[in-house]
Amino acid sequence: MNFLDHVLLGVRDLEAAAERFRREWGLGTVPGGSPVPGVSNAVVPLEPPLYLELVTATDAGASEAAARLAAVTAAGDRLFTWAIEPEDLDSRAAVLGIEPLDGGDTGRWRLLGEVEQGRPFFIEYDIARVDRVAGWQSAYFEAAHDCAPGRVTFLEVGGDESSLRQWVGELDVPLRMAGGEPRLVAAGIATDRGEILVR
Repeated sequence: MNFLDHVLLGVRDLEAAAERFRREWGLGTVPGGSPVPGVSNAVVPLEPPLYLELVTATDAGASEAAARLAAVTAAGDRLFTWAIEPEDLDSRAAVLGIEPLDGGDTGRWRLLGEVEQGRPFFIEYDIARVDRVAGWQSAYFEAAHDCAPGRVTFLEVGGDESSLRQWVGELDVPLRMAGGEPRLVAAGIATDRGEILVR
């Protein structure tokens, strides 16, 4: 089984986006950093260790990921992509016929696939999923949500269903196909106030 790790929402302004999430849905954020050159982030902790990552391009010329993000958000905030934590990254790489890459200078994760709008990428951390829960639980409390967000209930995605499911493999979150261009269209998030729909 592969697990949804996080959903990335491209935004023009991190502070304004965080304020909107609090105002519209009662979701809090915690400060992030710069996951790749030219990109800054903030995080909305969900049911640990799941999270929503708000990302903004601060320098489109600093990296390919920053350039892609800047293009996606040129017309405003929108869902950018999503990340999957596979049971075994090397096995998934062998199935897909591509090589994993180091995801950052710290060596805390490895990536499989590009961070792009058209399809999700895979991520493997240097800390096991079960061992990350306590840290994410602390972040959840730090966010001081006005509601109690839980799991992602579904992902609505565009593109060819057969190709996407071959890439993704078995996933712990239901996928709803929307047709059209390959992209992440919407995500449902369970809360004690009802389901939130993020587009």
